Amino acid sequence: MSAGRIVIVMHDFFQGGTEYGAIRFAKEWSDAGREVILLCGSEEGGLRERVDPRVQVIVADPPVPRSALSRLRLGRAMAKLLPGLKADVVFLPGNFHLPLARTLRQADPRPILAQQVSNPPLPGGIAGMMARPVFRFLARAVDGFAAMNDGLARDIQALMPDKPVIMLRPPFGIADPVPRTRKGGPDRIFWVGRLEPQKDAGLALETIKVLNQTRQARLTIVGRGAQLGELRRKIGAMGLAETVTLLGHVPDLAAHYADADALLITSRYEGGPAVAVEALAQGTPVVSTDCSPMLREVLTDAASGIIVGSRAPQELAAALASVCRQLRPPLGQLRALAHPFLPQVSARAYLDWFEDLARHG
Repeated sequence: MSAGRIVIVMHDFFQGGTEYGAIRFAKEWSDAGREVILLCGSEEGGLRERVDPRVQVIVADPPVPRSALSRLRLGRAMAKLLPGLKADVVFLPGNFHLPLARTLRQADPRPILAQQVSNPPLPGGIAGMMARPVFRFLARAVDGFAAMNDGLARDIQALMPDKPVIMLRPPFGIADPVPRTRKGGPDRIFWVGRLEPQKDAGLALETIKVLNQTRQARLTIVGRGAQLGELRRKIGAMGLAETVTLLGHVPDLAAHYADADALLITSRYEGGPAVAVEALAQGTPVVSTDCSPMLREVLTDAASGIIVGSRAPQELAAALASVCRQLRPPLGQLRALAHPFLPQVSARAYLDWFEDLARHG
């Protein structure tokens, strides 16, 4: 069996890294001559129009909108549809989809069931110990795991030693180089992400306030989320109205990356922050909390930025000051670090993995 027909499982088309990645995979695999089907619970979310017209989209009937327990209903709805799709590979594009694996396997045991691991598989502490047997129970249905960084791959291999695990880079939205237009003026610090606790935009505010004690700097924040109102209040309370700009959703970030002096990442944890790779592709260095093993694997050039070992705003501000004082490296030097994440490169590596799973299945 070869990976001629690939079914990608999605809940909906809301704007998240998993959804963007699934849509990019669908296009690239179609370019490679594969038949690709997006099997989803709902067409809600705004990304439906980005799907390549060659890709068939099949929606549960009735639709299954996202809710706290919707994955239970989603699995049952997809199980009714999957056998008729005659898939060679069923691809689960993120940790969120793992609870569907057992139901899909029972519905159609024939196709390869491949899981992308996009975030740490278990929480820390006692909660992680309690969740371990649940993860193993769900993961037994999966034929193979692709982790987006070496750290995640080690975590999965320790949890599932009898399953094949590989490290494969995900496909990120890497734009063509954009000319840098600004010269001089205050340091431009750029921050991108959902305004949710995981991303900790409040730490970015604290950091820019400290940085302005020694350098003139401006912070631009792009993103939406539940903490938008709280963030606006903090900006006013901290006296940062002239220092911080909130842009909301921006469809094309390339020019913003190119004109920034540094990208700031303040996340508490990440599977693999796409924004870091997108910034490097525009020649912009990164300053980040130590939120993802992938960062240590990507920021391998001294000019690519700094990973800060603490969440202290003083240390993040010092790292930003150090990066902004340096001469900006040549574009090609940093863009080379983004090469494995180019959609066509990542998608080809995944196809090779599917074929390998099929041969050894």
